[in-house]
Amino acid sequence: MLPILNYITWNVSPFIYEGEHFAIGWYGTLWTLGLVGLLVTLLLTFKHDKVPTQYALITFMVSLVCVVFFGHLFQGLFYEWYYSPENPWYFMGIDWDYRNYYFDHPWKFFDIAHGGFSSHGTAVGILVAGWLTAKILPINAWYAIDRGMMGLCWLGMTVRLGNFINGEICGVETTMPWGIIYSEGAMALHPSQIYEMLTFAFAFGVACWLFAKCNAGKYRGLLAGVIMSIDLLLRIWIEFYKQPNTWIEDGWILDMGQWLSIPMAIYGVWLMFYSLENGKYESYQTN
Repeated sequence: MLPILNYITWNVSPFIYEGEHFAIGWYGTLWTLGLVGLLVTLLLTFKHDKVPTQYALITFMVSLVCVVFFGHLFQGLFYEWYYSPENPWYFMGIDWDYRNYYFDHPWKFFDIAHGGFSSHGTAVGILVAGWLTAKILPINAWYAIDRGMMGLCWLGMTVRLGNFINGEICGVETTMPWGIIYSEGAMALHPSQIYEMLTFAFAFGVACWLFAKCNAGKYRGLLAGVIMSIDLLLRIWIEFYKQPNTWIEDGWILDMGQWLSIPMAIYGVWLMFYSLENGKYESYQTN
């Protein structure tokens, strides 16, 4: 019996259009589409609850700033490490054979046009954005967080698709027939980007069902807790099939993504119980 698949060779250009003076990349385009998904989700959920449209637009603008800033900040703090035994980093009297590129160039923390974005940081960005939005508008912080976290799933899906197209954040070697070969003569790799994309899609689907069928949007933090729990618990598992993202992970029992996911997943589970215990609130303005 012939196998259905015998590996997949992927040689798609990272550019949708590449001209002499400018280029349009898949990653940047998909990032933008993810933000559009965030905006549309906020508009639709706010409209469903008969909340003024301008509130959704302000929530989106605050979320945009926080998602970009914290996503870039977490990338710099946790993933931009490199091996440098000849020039170690001194911390609390200890010589460490690793240095952080952003610590050596602090202005890079604000250079959002270059460098990556951490998905954990974007989740923190939504949490902060909800708190800030409640300071600006007469709405409950958890109301904004729940709907913002739903919209963030779109960004997670599109960004991971962009990573897949560019051959970034690849998985470890595999003999599975759906393994991806990015260059001639290379080993097939787990499409870990697609695995993560599917976790965001699954979390979004569950949240939408709870929102539409179970009135889950009335519970403070329930939707955010469900999304964080599903996505981050699955992320911990998927990380076992991913290549290390930073030099300092060498010899670690768990990698950086797992260490960041564990406390946030625990928080997501706690948040679900917290929201159910505290019951529904009567309107989006209720604290």
